[in-house]
Formats: sequence, C-alpha cells, structure tokens
Amino acid sequence: MHISLDSALGRQRRLNSVGESVLQIAPNAAAAYSLRSLTGGDPKVVRVRRASDNGERDFTSSEITSGEMVNWVNRQVIAPLDIQALEADGRTGDFLIAKAAYALRSLGTRQATITSVDSFPAPFTSVTGKFVVQVRRSSDDTFKSFTADEVTDGTLLAFVNTPTNGVFANTGYESFSNASASGFTASNTSSTGFAVSDILDGGSGDVVSVSFDIDITNGSPGISLRTALSGGSTASNGIVYTSSGSKTATLTGNKGYVGIGFTEGDAPSNFTVSNFKIIADGFVKIWYDQSVTTQAGDTATGNHAVQATAASQPKIVSAGALNTSGGLEFDGSDDFFSLTSNISFENKAGCVFSLQDGQDSSNDFTLGRTDNNRGIGFRNIQTRWFYTTGAIDIDNSSPPSGLALFTALHDGTTNDPNVKAFVNGSLIVDGSPDANQGEVNVSTTANQIGARRALSFLEGTVKEIIIYDTDQTDNRGAIEANIGEAYSITGIPAYDDEVDGFVETWYDQSGNSKDATQATASKQPKIVNAGSYLSELNFDGANYSLNSINLISSLNSASAFIVAKTADDTLSGKTPVALSGGSDRFYIPVISSGSYYFGYDASSTAIEIGDADTDYHLFTGIAGSSNAEGFMDGQSGGTLTSVSDYTALIAGGIGAINNTQSWNGGIREVVVYNSDQSANRTALETNIAAANGVTLS
Repeated sequence: MHISLDSALGRQRRLNSVGESVLQIAPNAAAAYSLRSLTGGDPKVVRVRRASDNGERDFTSSEITSGEMVNWVNRQVIAPLDIQALEADGRTGDFLIAKAAYALRSLGTRQATITSVDSFPAPFTSVTGKFVVQVRRSSDDTFKSFTADEVTDGTLLAFVNTPTNGVFANTGYESFSNASASGFTASNTSSTGFAVSDILDGGSGDVVSVSFDIDITNGSPGISLRTALSGGSTASNGIVYTSSGSKTATLTGNKGYVGIGFTEGDAPSNFTVSNFKIIADGFVKIWYDQSVTTQAGDTATGNHAVQATAASQPKIVSAGALNTSGGLEFDGSDDFFSLTSNISFENKAGCVFSLQDGQDSSNDFTLGRTDNNRGIGFRNIQTRWFYTTGAIDIDNSSPPSGLALFTALHDGTTNDPNVKAFVNGSLIVDGSPDANQGEVNVSTTANQIGARRALSFLEGTVKEIIIYDTDQTDNRGAIEANIGEAYSITGIPAYDDEVDGFVETWYDQSGNSKDATQATASKQPKIVNAGSYLSELNFDGANYSLNSINLISSLNSASAFIVAKTADDTLSGKTPVALSGGSDRFYIPVISSGSYYFGYDASSTAIEIGDADTDYHLFTGIAGSSNAEGFMDGQSGGTLTSVSDYTALIAGGIGAINNTQSWNGGIREVVVYNSDQSANRTALETNIAAANGVTLS
C-alpha cells in the first residue's frame, strides 16, 4: 500500500524488495547519512543553505525527491523590507532597516502606512494607506495617492483617464439622452446646438487627446474644444466625422477652454457617442518612502521624494497608458524629486540599489545633492560615486543595455575607501579610488533623486531605489535576488533558477544525533548546482568537508557502507569518510595510484579492492574479532588480521581527512556500525546498491 502510494507521488521507494529499510535490516547503526530515508519513515535528511541570500532550511527525504528543495533554493520571495539579518541558523536576526525605499511595487509586509492629502475627492482629503505614489493627471491637475495594487489593476489609469464630473451638458440638441462620463445619444436639426463635457480647464497651447466610439445615423458631426458650456466659439480646429467607428482625437487649444464639445458638424445630424475617454498623462507628485525605522515596523521613516512643480514631475502615464517601461520616466530636462530629509553618509558605509536605465552622461545622478557635485550616478559605461570632493569613477567592462539593476557599495572607511559596483548581480569592479581623489567627505549627503544642484538631470526610467546608510555586503545577494525575481532580470540567479545550494548539516538518521555539520559557508559541500539537483553531496577536492565525531568506538568491531564516486581517479590520499585516531585508521575507500583501497590499522596496511574510475560504487569495510575485509560493489578485495587495541576512533570528517585532503567527487550514503555486520552485509549491500543505481559484482 505504502509502496504504491509513494510511486504515485513520484517519490523514491524507501524500502527494499522485502519491505525492509536499511535500519530495519540492521538496526543500531552508530550513524547513518543519506538523501533518502534509511528508516522507512520520512526523516529530515539535510539542512541546506541557498547562495542567493544564505537562508537555511531543513528538508525531509520526500522533499528532496518531490523537488521542493530545489524550488526553495531557486526562489527568493522575501521582499527587501522583510529580509532579516543572517544568523547561525539562517536569516533569523533583526530586520534590515533601509534609510529610504522607493518603488511602484510593495517592498514587503513591513511597508510603511502613509498619511497624506489628496485633491480627489475635492476639495482636499486626508488619506491613509500603504501608498507608493501620488499622481497628478494632466487633464485638470487633480492628484490622488495609490497603492501598489492600484498602480497595476487599472485604478490609477481609470483616475488619470476619467473626467472630474464626466457629465455632458445639453446645450441645444432636440433629443439628448443617457448622458454620462462615457457618452450620450443626440439628435439635432439645429445649426447651433452642441453637447459639451465639463471635464477640462485649459488654455492656449494645451494638447488634449480623447478616444470614443461614434455611431452616425446621418450628417457629419464634429468635435472641438469649447470656450463655454453654454456656447461660445471653438477654441481649436474641429474634426469632422463622416463615418462610424472607434476614433481618437488630439486637439490643441488656441485660447482658453472649459470642455470638449460635440456638434452637428456641417449638417444636422443624428449620432451616438459611447466609451468616451480622456487619453491623459499622469505625473508623479510624490514617490512615497516605504521604509520604517523600527523593528516592530510601526513607524514610517517618511523620507518622501516630492516634486510640487508640475513641469518637473516625472511621468508614469503616457497618452492614457502606463509607461511601457513600467517605471517613472525622467525627461533629462527638469524632472527630479527633493527628499523630505537629507540622507547622510557622514563617516558611514552606504549601499544603494537602483533599478533603472544606465545613463549616458556622467552628470546624471540617481542620487544627488543641492549644493555640490556629490552623489551617486549609474551610467551605461561607468558607475560614479561622488562620495569625495572628486568622483570615484568605476569603469564597467561590459556596459548594460536597457533596464538593469545597479548596486553600489561603500565600506565607510575615510582613507582609501573600498567601492564595489554590481550590474544585475555581477561584480563589475572591486576596488578603491586613486590616492589623488582624497578622503571621504564628512558632510556627504543626498537630498535629490534624478538631479544634482538642479543643474543636471537624469534622463530615462527608474523603477526602484533602496538606500542604506550601512554596509550591506552580507545582504546584497538577498536583496538583489528578490528584485531580480520581481522584475525578471536575466543574469540574477534567482530569476534564472540558477542558484547554488549547499549542505550545512547532513542529519544522522540512526537516532544517535551524530549529525555531520559544517558552519563555514566556504567549506560546505554542494547539493544544488546552478539550480539543478546533484543527487549527491559534491565535494570540491580542496575545501569542502563535514564534521562528525565518535562514529565508531573500536577498530576491531566496526562496519561501514559508503556510496561515493571520484571526479578524478588519478588523485591519491583522498577518502570520502575518514575514521581515524592518530596513525590508526579505517578508511573506505582511499585512492592511491589509480586504485581503491580499504585502509586499515597503520598507514601501510591496506587492501586493494578495485580500479579507480569516475563511476559511483558501493564500498564496504568490515572489521571483526579476527579479520578485516574490504569490498567494492559486493566483491571482496581480501582480508587483513584485525587489531585489538585501538578504541574511540573519531571521524576526521565526511569528505575529508582531519578536515583536510577534501574528497573530490560525490557522496550519496554513509552507514556506520560499531559492530561486525558480516551476517547482514549481503542484504545491506543489495538494498543500498539498488537505491543508488550501483551494480553489484
């Protein structure tokens, strides 16, 4: 029943052909490690660290085979404001506190709640919510705040493209019905009647675009800007329609106007207008700071990016549609924001993440200052951190094209500071400024987005800016991974599903709690490579190893069953499991001169058990009261006389000898006993070999 269910779920079978697991065939193992279940249940088998954010999580054997472990390694769903500091057990520390955070999406559940004032509904309304932007529509300069969901679900567009009152006034038609913001029906035999919508208030030179459907029964109706609701001469050249259909009209005012009027045109007419819409532009008046200042997440930082001057507001809606870039468009002429408060990097480290187009000019700053040339700019060919009295220029060898994630890190030192630049997660430069560029200026601040000194302006798209006044070297990968996934940035491993995963703990399934661990990240064996499951713990031959102690207690009463392969069969002195005490040893296998050996007792005592190659094999070593014997794939290599006076042997490491001479290859399974398992050897080898794809001799 259970075997059929496991098969239906696509899981690896846990039992052997007679319904027994390894630890049911031979209980009381000293230690047992595998990526499958050795107990018949579903135990946790590994604790994995993913490289994108160094987060850690335990996984059971079924979560390995179901793909959940690989899925977890490749995803990064924790938004920047929710990321916690890295501790020994993973990302369980304090929340990272950003100095300011601007985006059109929500940057986390800890996004600040904002209170602001909108002019819609009129006249002015105090509003509270998790807003990301306040937008001004070009048709009447009304402005309203929006959440991240409202930016994408059509609510913002509906606001920008909807008239204030939307009612067409009947000023002369004999028949006028169903008047609303979206259209009306008119029948006119008069040469003076027209219908006008009180939706606009503009002057000479203004451009107004609209779309609508018109169904003409007879006549040639027309559209124009009107100077008064009750009549008045046209304020722009009109457009006459002779056929029905979906229309768009762009009208330019040559004098003041109050609305858009439909008239009989050049003859009395009957027609219906429906689906009437303003095709307007939307501009960002406030880009709200989403960051919070407390661990509780209940206090908004409130360092908003504000631009009260209409002509200097970056655009978010163009001709009735969200910008194709999906971001804020700065025109390079006069668009910029002023920050509510200065962001100081005074004698501090700093980190800036900016998702934007790289700029063409070195003077176009993403973050700038009003009174000097300092700030941070991201160029197509250069990252500039104006942290000193002179620029720290970081030349990029591969200029990014289009939208890219730029990251700049500064370590905060005042002499010879280290500045790192990254594009789409890849390190472009790791260096320090030239000596003639001076020390970090103690008064360095940023108080503008998109400009410096209101003299030079950024041109292009910006989607997201997150600023820290601390060194985020340890957390950069976590933040970049989330941004990469959110915006589908090619080159970010989390988006490309190419994240590496490493084993921090290989859990002992014997019940003896002899877990094999490695706390040092650079020494952890790999289990997921570039997003793909390796079906093994892979050791690099140089650094990787796991630590475990007291696996066997006597050299003349021990058994070990190990499934491993080498990536280089020409190496010598490498072993996947080292059980040793001084010069005394129990190594199975150890490579020497192109052969596998069962190393036993003193360094010169060994049994050759087979030719070394790069395939997986099952290696068995058993020491009883009189003889020690080594096997490869069930085939004996011979026996040695057992020794009797060595006890309390410890493991110098799984994948290494005394944490050195790292195994170069993969290990799938290690089962060790403090007893002679000769009686169970065949059954154990049959089970282990079948589960790991090894053919017994």
